[in-house]
Amino acid sequence: MNENKKNPVFTKNIDRDMFRMAAGKGSFFNKDGKYDAAVWLDFANQFNEFMCHARKPFIPITGNNFKL
Repeated sequence: MNENKKNPVFTKNIDRDMFRMAAGKGSFFNKDGKYDAAVWLDFANQFNEFMCHARKPFIPITGNNFKL
């Protein structure tokens, strides 16, 4: 098929939306320009509440022989 006769998959509106999403890509879990685990945890808790998932109790990791 001739390249000029193909229907484009991404319209101008989708392209614009993709550029807007890419511009804010790295800012979801940042606070003051640095990654913040508390912000991510707050998001995860709110999302689980939205999805009606029960919150699991915190269980601390114990041990002294951790290897990667």
